Amino acid sequence: MSRLGRPNVERLERHGDVVGLAQAVGSSRLPALRLKAVAALARIGATAFEPLVAALSDKSAEVRALAAKALGDLGDTGAEQPLIASLDDPDWNVRAAAAGSLGRLGCGAAEDSLVAELGDVDERVRAAVAEALGKLGDVRAENPLVDELTDSDRMVRAKAAQALGMLGDTAALRPLLIALTDRDQYVREATARALGRLRDGRALEPLIASLKDSDSSVRAAAAEALGQIGDTRAVCPLVATLVDRRYDVCRMAARSLARLGWRPSCDEYGARYYLALHMIDQAVEMGSCAVEPLITVFVEDDSRSMRAAAARALGEIGDALAVGPLLATLSNRRAPELVRAAAAEALGQIGDARGEFPLRAALYDRDNDVREAAEAALGRLGVVTAPSRSPIGR
Repeated sequence: MSRLGRPNVERLERHGDVVGLAQAVGSSRLPALRLKAVAALARIGATAFEPLVAALSDKSAEVRALAAKALGDLGDTGAEQPLIASLDDPDWNVRAAAAGSLGRLGCGAAEDSLVAELGDVDERVRAAVAEALGKLGDVRAENPLVDELTDSDRMVRAKAAQALGMLGDTAALRPLLIALTDRDQYVREATARALGRLRDGRALEPLIASLKDSDSSVRAAAAEALGQIGDTRAVCPLVATLVDRRYDVCRMAARSLARLGWRPSCDEYGARYYLALHMIDQAVEMGSCAVEPLITVFVEDDSRSMRAAAARALGEIGDALAVGPLLATLSNRRAPELVRAAAAEALGQIGDARGEFPLRAALYDRDNDVREAAEAALGRLGVVTAPSRSPIGR
């Protein structure tokens, strides 16, 4: 460490100088510098164990919280007792970080201390404690966690549901089924995932009902849970879910159907199944029944590569129904260039004359791939273009 001025934390870290960094934490009057030094110690790893334990007593709560988190990341169970002591820290950030680290370390001896912290005045601490108890996996925490399903804070209720799923004891089934109707969608989602972990057939009907939940994340979690339970009575409701307005729900329903051994037919549901699993070639082979599902993917999917693939599939099928959406996207400068280039390519494959004017305009697009795709598409339409184009505004 430098004898004059502030220690150079970056240099100390580059040299792996744990002693120098520990001195910086112990001697600097600047909380920001001590925080920076603790972060460096955390990145160095195992050899920094003792200085990180010492940092749990720092005057700055931010430093103590970072040290508590870092000790959990190190994976050294020797940190158990210091972290248990930090559960009594006056700052909620430190208590929450200590609880999270105890959960990651898998310290079974910490369970009683953690259960006591379910009564913490801060909901963020209670949520961290619930999550930690789930990771410890001791069913003795089940009853306290069930009590937390009625906590006033939605995050605590959700983390308690998640933890009960991780414990895997079907004795928690009834309270979880009640939590599946919680007023908060985040709690319902966590509960649906927990029920999937339990794999208890008694949750089948409530989860099927959740496929119609107002929140898409809950519907997706319910679809996934039904696949985990493995009861074929869920097949028909999951097939119906393939037309859900949100594609993440469709994807999860398709994955569960695959898990249940469902075989798609040559119809709209079969097409949507293949699209949800990103099996574009199989959807194209289904022909006209795949057109509307492909248009849905092209317009709504959150993956630009998936949208581009859907556009190319529409071009291969060649149905004029796709021309309108393809033209709208080609002309939308806010759409991703990859998708717009694919739309231009598809319009050339379909060969509809309505595409000529928008494709001519695309010859002056700012993106080179869009320009090249438009020129190739116009060539397919029999339109002669100049050999090179420059984008407008350049």
